[in-house]
Amino acid sequence: MNDLSRRVVVSSISIAVVVCFLLFAFHPIFQYFVAGGVAVLAGIAIWEYEQFAKAKGGQMLLPALIILTLVEVLAFFLSAKNPSLKSLPVIVFFIAFLILFALHFGEKDGAIVDLSVSSFGLLYIAVPMGMILGILYLPKVDGRWWVAYLLIVTKIADIGAYFAGSLWGRRKLAPRISPKKTIEGAIFGLFCAMLASLVFHVASGYAGPFHLRTLEWVFLGLVLGFAGQFGDLSESLLKRDANKKDSNTLPGLGGVLDALDSILFTTPIIYIYLHFIKL
Repeated sequence: MNDLSRRVVVSSISIAVVVCFLLFAFHPIFQYFVAGGVAVLAGIAIWEYEQFAKAKGGQMLLPALIILTLVEVLAFFLSAKNPSLKSLPVIVFFIAFLILFALHFGEKDGAIVDLSVSSFGLLYIAVPMGMILGILYLPKVDGRWWVAYLLIVTKIADIGAYFAGSLWGRRKLAPRISPKKTIEGAIFGLFCAMLASLVFHVASGYAGPFHLRTLEWVFLGLVLGFAGQFGDLSESLLKRDANKKDSNTLPGLGGVLDALDSILFTTPIIYIYLHFIKL
């Protein structure tokens, strides 16, 4: 089985799992499996990120960082389910920051680098992953539509950029960190994001709980298409600095962080838009 076939198989399974999670996200019991699943993905991504840091000589307190990541993600879930806890993610992040400082009190050499690497891991991975739950369990609307919109627009841009770059790419986008990415692929990926956003705009006319106005589909499609590819390049920067091809060795996937790289940058956009602008 070639690499493309493995990608198709793994992607099909991943899509099926995501659809199942979305369909049953509001089940009184299954919702906790959804929250736990997102938290576990964040924990794995943190572990993969730690491999990057280790390759550059960084020393992270991995067990503590994974626990803090899980707690931060679940804090978003609890705050979404209970409006009186809306400040919980910020409080948890601040406490986690203090804990990381305290855990490094016995470290005289390298504390600045190690603490910076650990704190960045929380901000880079734990916060956006928690925001997915903050979108899914929006108190005033059916967040499943917005999560579907977020994932589809982001991934369609990735897929479009990949295939267009492979078929028509000539000019390199960022050759030092990602030799295979091209300007032609990036432009087509942006076009695909806009097209997917337009499809959701049209479909929203028939979906009662989901409304995407004209200016919204244009603005969000453009921003998500750009931010997703920016996130992809950002993870490529980390991988190249750590001299790694993929964040893991999972067949047809590479790593969890490889699959999430673009979503980590597009999720905060939708979260901020819904919480502070639209609703």
